[in-house]
Amino acid sequence: MIKQLIDIPANPSSDLPVELVFDVLTPRPHFIIKHKAEFRKATPTENELKDVMKLITDFLIEKPDYDSNTILSFHRGLWYKQKCPDFHAHLCVPRKSYCREVQRMISSNQWLSSKDYLNRLEQNLICSKVKYSEYQTKCLVMAYRCFNDPVSRYLPLSQFNTSKFTLVFLASSPRIGVIAKKETTELKVLYNFMENFYFSARKKLSAINPLYENFGAHLCLHVGGKKKKNVHVVERTDRVLFNTIERIKTERIVGYVQMEEQLYLRWLPEIFHRTWLHEFRNNQHFVRT
Repeated sequence: MIKQLIDIPANPSSDLPVELVFDVLTPRPHFIIKHKAEFRKATPTENELKDVMKLITDFLIEKPDYDSNTILSFHRGLWYKQKCPDFHAHLCVPRKSYCREVQRMISSNQWLSSKDYLNRLEQNLICSKVKYSEYQTKCLVMAYRCFNDPVSRYLPLSQFNTSKFTLVFLASSPRIGVIAKKETTELKVLYNFMENFYFSARKKLSAINPLYENFGAHLCLHVGGKKKKNVHVVERTDRVLFNTIERIKTERIVGYVQMEEQLYLRWLPEIFHRTWLHEFRNNQHFVRT
């Protein structure tokens, strides 16, 4: 197996300081977003983050096969920079389209000895499903320890809402969804909100319970390839918990924050415990970001 990252052919934004590359070391249906060698650093500038948004939008326009349920993911806390000290993010794409691209790369001999890539991708997928099934079982077994945690009483999610975004608990996964007040909100504005929410929440949560110190999270933004003057948010439907008779409603969200299962359950208000655990138990738990 080649021990390096391989650039995507025909990168649509070659003039930008950031690029998309295949993840050769840990095969899975995603691309790594990173600085080009001469620009590499630990933290991107504001303009470089805008370049990331432009890069992935141009890429999805150039390759519409990927423009379906694609997610731009920024890891934070314990889940970030575990192997690489430099800035990077993840563009998580549909598996079938990704595998077709890999087959083209292999058939054209651009990957040399990496013909086992697809096999390793399948193996990693199987291992990930087993791992998250174990996490799911552990969360269900340990759920009683998460009940009545003071964070759910002293830190309501609503205090982080703004004039542009509303935060909600999702129904069957350990995710906090983001609802945008306007469809024309720029993607970079969504990123800034989610970034500020994570660090603000981490500070306040850890002051109540030390388990939240530097807790791992994925900031997941829905992205698409619609060409506009500015790169806007993308809405997709998801199931959201509400304090009403129905308990679960379908809403259009523009992204979500993926959390560790038991930390999410500790923050979840008591009124939602039974509903969420029922939904969580009866749905496959899998994190692809």
